[in-house]
Amino acid sequence: TRWWAIAGGATGSDIPFRWEEVRHGWRFIRKLWNAARFTALNLAGYDPRKPRPALRTVDKWLLSKLARTIEEATRALEECRFNTALSAIRDFTWHVFCDQYIEAVKHRLYGPEGGDREAAQHTLYTALYSIIRLLAPICPHVTEEIYQRIFRSWEGHKSIHISPWPEAPEGFPDEEAERAGDVVMALIRAIRREKARRRMPLNARIELVRVFAGSEERASMIKECEDDIKGTCKIEILEVLPGEGEGIGVEGYPGLTFAM
Repeated sequence: TRWWAIAGGATGSDIPFRWEEVRHGWRFIRKLWNAARFTALNLAGYDPRKPRPALRTVDKWLLSKLARTIEEATRALEECRFNTALSAIRDFTWHVFCDQYIEAVKHRLYGPEGGDREAAQHTLYTALYSIIRLLAPICPHVTEEIYQRIFRSWEGHKSIHISPWPEAPEGFPDEEAERAGDVVMALIRAIRREKARRRMPLNARIELVRVFAGSEERASMIKECEDDIKGTCKIEILEVLPGEGEGIGVEGYPGLTFAM
């Protein structure tokens, strides 16, 4: 009901009660809880007090999106535009953090110990801790539970409700990383969508994917993230060509196609 009251409309406006909005809030909270469980299970051996590890492009992409979300939500809350703040937090958490980033780093988290795994752990920790602090005024109970289970031993505050308000991670937003990450994530979504269309399991191996980037700049972005694309989409060989070619188009990026 708190979710419905905040998401339903602008402050001062009359809004009808809608069960669908309540159910949407429940689905979001369940999504957040599952993401928190995933994060907790994959933080084994991670120490947030250590210096920030070298980040990959997709890590920088996520942290840049997080920085923009913190700025937008903070500004909206200060202006009492609670529905706008909730919309920004919800869209980032559900569609960027859960649906895209977590899927793109599973192969690193399940792999051997090393810097790439630590970078993913750092990004997960930073993002989730920021998300629950942004959500604390709106979803006070579930955010408190997540804080007590995962973050209190490291952060030291008795409650999330007396912890400091989140700030943008140092060095972010990063427009260049965000632009590159958008291209890579769009390609990953398109390949996974094509696998689903062909009724292939998402964990099915693909022997070869040939990508026609449409430009040298895009080709460079994709090659830089080759390991994450191959790991997420289960590709044996990823061939990236800078020109245009026949294939399956990637939504939002004219000239970017792939064949598998």
